[in-house]
Amino acid sequence: MSFLPATLQRSLRRTAKFPRVPPWPPTYPRTISSTAWRNARYVRFGQPTPQPRNHWDYRQWGPRVQLGAVILVLGTGYYVTHLEQVPQTGRWRFMNTSSKAEAELGEFSRDQTRREMGAQALPLNHPVTRHVRRVVSRILLASNLGTLSGETSFERETGLAGFAGFDAFGRDTSHSDVDLGASAHPSETYGPTKEWEVLVVNDRKTVNALAVPGMVVVFTGILPVCQDEEGLAAVVAHEIGHVVARHTAERMSSQTVIWGLLFLLQITGLDYGLFSLFQTFLMELPNSRTQEREADMIGLRLMSRACYDPAASPSMFNRLGKIEAKISKLNLDFLNTHPSSASRVKYLEEALPEGYSIMAANPECGGMRKQIQAFRGGL
Repeated sequence: MSFLPATLQRSLRRTAKFPRVPPWPPTYPRTISSTAWRNARYVRFGQPTPQPRNHWDYRQWGPRVQLGAVILVLGTGYYVTHLEQVPQTGRWRFMNTSSKAEAELGEFSRDQTRREMGAQALPLNHPVTRHVRRVVSRILLASNLGTLSGETSFERETGLAGFAGFDAFGRDTSHSDVDLGASAHPSETYGPTKEWEVLVVNDRKTVNALAVPGMVVVFTGILPVCQDEEGLAAVVAHEIGHVVARHTAERMSSQTVIWGLLFLLQITGLDYGLFSLFQTFLMELPNSRTQEREADMIGLRLMSRACYDPAASPSMFNRLGKIEAKISKLNLDFLNTHPSSASRVKYLEEALPEGYSIMAANPECGGMRKQIQAFRGGL
């Protein structure tokens, strides 16, 4: 029972403001932002409130991340200081392999090739072997890249042109090789004193040829595709072009980069699977195709310098393209180690004026080709 009059009670009820009762049970936000979650910290009573974490402050990084950052900075500096340009094309690449190490690898490859394929090799006096050696010798001598191992003076005098009356490659030996555009920077891998070996493997099913420092290997299966001496010169010059551009040393150097990145991934705990895809599709395959294109262009110059018709190079790859089309219907450049034959034919045809200008700069090329044609016509 209230002690206040009824009229006063009613007046108080109209004017009184009661506090709003919150709903029960209390509601909470359904989601928490990722930033708030990362910045959340447990704080004891009496401790100062921690400041938000600065991810760019290296002092707040873990020891593994700090070590990875140091390796990345040092590795980047090492990579930049070992960049060089390919002398023949001007392309920038990473190179930390010396010519001496590359030559030692070449000797190892030569020994291994002899052990694996020596039993199938044709003898030195075989007509096919003599034919291949003649082409290889002519290309090497014309560009000051070396001489054939076991080559006699008679072979050097008569073997290249096919008849007596010419020197090593049908020109006056008083001319300097460098004056004709040959290599001015010989090394352990190639040069005037470098001896090369030619191995002709009797395997008609293998359409291939290869070269390492000091050795050229030709499988007999590629000879029908070459059709003639100039087609063979296009193949041999391409393979020697790999040696001239030091692509073997470049591949050895790239392993240093791969090992460094793998170590960095292991330190920081990142995913190796993604790096494997990156290594294959963004490093190895594109670099391999780039090296093949360089060898094509260098080979065109080498065969032109040896007075071979540069037009034989795109013709050769055109014939190879027809063989590729029979073997594989799917020809995607980005999945292959080599560019497609169609693309190779296109840029080699565009480079033919350069090849013919090299031949025109060598006054002996015209006379040599006329003498060869006259000799063939008299047979």
